[in-house]
Amino acid sequence: MDTHDPSRAESASPARAPDASAETRPEGGRLRDFPLPELLWQFHSEARSGCLRLRKGALEKTLWLVAGVPVFARSNEAGDRLTDRLLARGLLTRAQYDQAQDLLARSTGKRIGEVLLENGLIHERELNEALGEQILRMIESMFSWNEGSWQFEPGTSADRITLDRSTAAIIMGAARHRIPLRRLWDAIGDHHQLPRLAYEHRTDDGRAELTATLMLEPSESAWLGRLDGSRTLAELLDDFDVDEHELLALLYILRLLGHLQLELGGVPALAFQR
Repeated sequence: MDTHDPSRAESASPARAPDASAETRPEGGRLRDFPLPELLWQFHSEARSGCLRLRKGALEKTLWLVAGVPVFARSNEAGDRLTDRLLARGLLTRAQYDQAQDLLARSTGKRIGEVLLENGLIHERELNEALGEQILRMIESMFSWNEGSWQFEPGTSADRITLDRSTAAIIMGAARHRIPLRRLWDAIGDHHQLPRLAYEHRTDDGRAELTATLMLEPSESAWLGRLDGSRTLAELLDDFDVDEHELLALLYILRLLGHLQLELGGVPALAFQR
């Protein structure tokens, strides 16, 4: 596994919609018009490879995809630095942290992971685990952005980390923790819609497969058997002790992935408003 440091951002040019020339032409747009969860799932569905760069003011975060799967990320945000993360996790002492900063300042063209390994400041297994965790953390942080711009440039990346979850599970995690309730309601719409899980997922095996793919929590998985189109969203939310955000996040992701219909009076509801 490569030990490239997500905190040392490298430039990568931009990219936007699928057509015959999309493999070579940069694409781009505003996150307000095309939210990141939908954007990332579209690239995943199309098995696109390349560099997705998000900008919000002075902040820039870059995500590399291989066949639609996130494999690496970098950021210019101070809180995303790998050494800070290692220090917070107790994998570096304060003395080792200071030593790493000094060594990095004197190194030419080396990434922090290489510096840490060469100087015996961390074991490779610990570094790889921390890098994977850091990438997931950076990806999830991007989902809280509803302003800013995105650019995508098709291509390949030499940097690659094997993450421990699917793209669908990454998006589910972001919806669970990063997407505000108001944005979920804007996407879902009317309280009187009837949530209906796709037929192939209504069996025990189908629900088990969804639970595994999305890495659902037990309380989230318990909702799957109740999404049979017999009760409106308002009625489901009227149940005792319902976690509104949990249910809305689950419906949002299931619909985005094509596993759920929202029907109003027997007529399919409008698609996501962009």
